Formats: sequence, structure tokens, C-alpha cells
Amino acid sequence: MDDFIKTLGGVVVGGLITFLIQNHSIRKHQKWEREKIQIDNHDKDQSEKFKKYNKILELDGTYAIHTINLHTGGRLHRKPYVEHIRPILFEIYHLLDEEIANELNNIEEIYERQHVLEEAEPTDKSNLSNSYAKIISAIRQKFKEYREANQNIMKPKKRKAKSNWFRYSEEEIREIEEHKQRNLSS
Repeated sequence: MDDFIKTLGGVVVGGLITFLIQNHSIRKHQKWEREKIQIDNHDKDQSEKFKKYNKILELDGTYAIHTINLHTGGRLHRKPYVEHIRPILFEIYHLLDEEIANELNNIEEIYERQHVLEEAEPTDKSNLSNSYAKIISAIRQKFKEYREANQNIMKPKKRKAKSNWFRYSEEEIREIEEHKQRNLSS
């Protein structure tokens, strides 16, 4: 009977240990899966955002949305901006970088005020132009950062020698080997 109780105790303890290890392993795997899903969602959002940013740059080059005159300064043309650029920006508003969202809000506030008051303030033209120029500049900067990050990922990393052995010249290595042989034969 004592052997049976000892065996049963061993089985219970072994089962408990196995349960705890499996439980820990399952929780670790679930945490990893959650993080993987978050990373995948972030990557999808970034991909969507960059596709829209690319479209904005394409439309900016296709239509006269923003022009600069040396005498009168920059001008954001309302109609092409509202027809082409604005819908894309609001389509991804939740994904916009803070700087771009702030400039978009500036443009919207100016246009809303102009609509309500039915007149423009003297600084509106330059403020609209500056905000739009900052949006385009920020988008270009994001593409630059994206390319630089991808280049860093693709570059092979230099590996450091794991020992000092590679620091010696061939002659020094021969001398070390000869010294080892002399010590072994002594």
C-alpha cells in the first residue's frame, strides 16, 4: 500500500508540474500570438497609409493644387484640393502622422471660418499655402525615413570576432602554435 501511495503521489506531482509547464507555455504562446496580430495590423495600416500618401504625391504632381509665385507667394487652390487631396486625407485620418493631421486641421479651420464669415482674413492665403506645403513635405519625409529604415534592414550586419584569435597576424599565430607545442613536449 505504501508503494501505491508513493506512486500515486509521484503521478500527482508529475501531473501538476506538467500542467503548470503547459499552462505557462500556452500563455506565452497566446501572448506571442496577440503581439503578432498587433504587428500585422500595424503593418497593414502602415501599408495603407503609404499607398494613400503615394496617391497624394501623384495627384499633387498631376493637378495644380498648390502653386508658388515669386511675387505673390504660395497659393492652395481650393477646388482641386477639395476634390482630390482632402478625401484621401480624411479616408486615412486615423492613420495620419500627428504633424500632417495638425496641418490638415489648420486648413479645415481656415476653410470653415471663411465659409461661416463669408470672407478671408489677410493671412489665410499664406497660412493655407504653408499648411499644405508642410503636409507634402512631411509625406516626403516619411517616405525618406521608410526607405532609410528598409536599407538598414537589408544591409548585412558585420559580425564581431568571438575571440581574440582573429586579431593576430599569421606569423603571430605560428609563434603561438610553436609555443604551445614546446610547452606540451616539455
